[in-house]
Formats: sequence, C-alpha cells, structure tokens
Amino acid sequence: MQNQLYLGAPMWGHKDWKGQFFTSDIKPSEQLNQYSQFYTTVEGNTTFYALPSEEKVQHWSEQVPSDFKFCFKVPKTISHEMILNQAQSIEAMQAFLTLLKPIIDTNKLGQLMLQLPASFSARRLGELNDFIQQFAKQVQLSVEVRHPDFFAKQDAERDFNRMLINTQVNRVLMDTRAVHSQAPTTEAIIDAQKKKPKVPVHAIATSASPIIRYVGQTDLNANIAFIQPWIKKVRDWVAEGRTPYLFIHTADNASIHQLSRLWLSLLQQDQEHTLFYDNGFASEKVQQTSLF
Repeated sequence: MQNQLYLGAPMWGHKDWKGQFFTSDIKPSEQLNQYSQFYTTVEGNTTFYALPSEEKVQHWSEQVPSDFKFCFKVPKTISHEMILNQAQSIEAMQAFLTLLKPIIDTNKLGQLMLQLPASFSARRLGELNDFIQQFAKQVQLSVEVRHPDFFAKQDAERDFNRMLINTQVNRVLMDTRAVHSQAPTTEAIIDAQKKKPKVPVHAIATSASPIIRYVGQTDLNANIAFIQPWIKKVRDWVAEGRTPYLFIHTADNASIHQLSRLWLSLLQQDQEHTLFYDNGFASEKVQQTSLF
C-alpha cells in the first residue's frame, strides 16, 4: 500500500536512542535498519556536511525496505559556499546525483532538500530558478528559504511560490514556534533557539509532497497546541492527492520518538485511523495502514 504520509527524523542514529528506541546491543551498522522498522523516511542531514563514500550509499540502500524514502540535503558546498554559482554548483550537483545512484535506481530517494542561507534574498530568485530548471526533471526537489523576503506575503513571496509551483518543486515548511516558545533552561534549548530560524509558518503546498520540519518542545504536552492546526492541513493535503513528509525535531533530538508518537496519536484521534501501528520501537516490523 502506498504511504499517504511519510514520517521521519533528521537522522537515523543518536547516542541517546540506544536502549530506548534501538535495542541495547545494537551496532552502528544496524541502526538504519532498525530505524526503518518504524519510520518511513529520514531527513538525511549527513550529506549537508560531508559526502559519503559510494560503498556507504550502497549499504544505506540495502538496509531499508523498498518503500522507504531518503530525503538527503543538498551539500552545503553547493547551497552555502558556491551559493548556486551556475557552473560550479551544477557540476557539483550532478556529481552528487551520480553518487546517490544506488538509492535513485531503487526508487528510495524521496526528495533532495535544498536549504538556502538566510542571506539568500529574493533578488537571487532568477539564480534559484536556473538551478532548479537543471534538475527538477531528474529528481524531486524541495527548497527551504530563510530570508524575510520569502515570508512577507508580498510580490517576492508570491513570485517564489509561483516558481515552485511551475517547476513542481516543494516548499519546505519550517515550524520552530514550539522550541522558540520554550524557556531557555538548557544548553540544548539555547543552541536550538540560536540555530533554528524564527520565521512565520506559511503552510502552502507548491507540489505533490510538501515537507513539514517541526521542531518541538521538551515538554511533550506543550506541543499539542502547535500540532493541532497541522492535523487538518495534513488531512486536506492527502484528500487532494498529495503525499506530505513530516520530519520531527527536538532541541537535542533525544526525545524525537515520544514526539512522533504524539503526532501519530493526534492524527489517529482526528481520523479514527492510523498511518502507523507499531508493536514497540525497533522490535517488530511496523504494519502500515491507511490514514484516510
């Protein structure tokens, strides 16, 4: 059965997950396989910072089921250093796609996420369009912007959204309201509030698979008020035939799985069905049923 919502985390391994999400005796090489027994996608931040070897990409592809989707980030050398410089960035991007060939060929690539720096303003929209035009027909792309131009509900944002719609590229929807509403009582929260952009949430779907990146509070129940408006939005998108991606974050990413359970329980309460029925984290294969 085709998934109607993909759920994932920003990574598939974390030191604090051992024994609470993973089995206590897990080896690093087994983490992705156990992760994929509950989640159906992963954000894949690892490629933002460094490129993996060809052997590692092949191993990743072999560790997950056929319906699992990787959503790797475009390397920061392209998005933040070259900043989409036409000649250099296109060559580097093509090399990146070649590296991911084992995952692309097995239909396990969900999207490539292009995260642009906060300095990338609407004045450079033409450069972004030129870059997208090179690759939008090869792979599914999504774009995350952080400059105020793209959140002002003026011509710049309308032009940006229209460009994404015309090229069938998804807009990444970053929701950091919960983590920014929390008192900065720990180093992890302080760090997250410094690094995670405090931008408005404009929940628009510009293509078939909108991406929600939700950064939650440490206090689990405090997230409910922030999640509830998303429940109807997800329901509406699926009714329109879209396939949303939902990535769960927390300040230190140690308690992601409890927050994932909360999201799923709220989706279940809304629809009296569930996308995931799990028999315990990383213990048995998750049975997937229809959300709507």
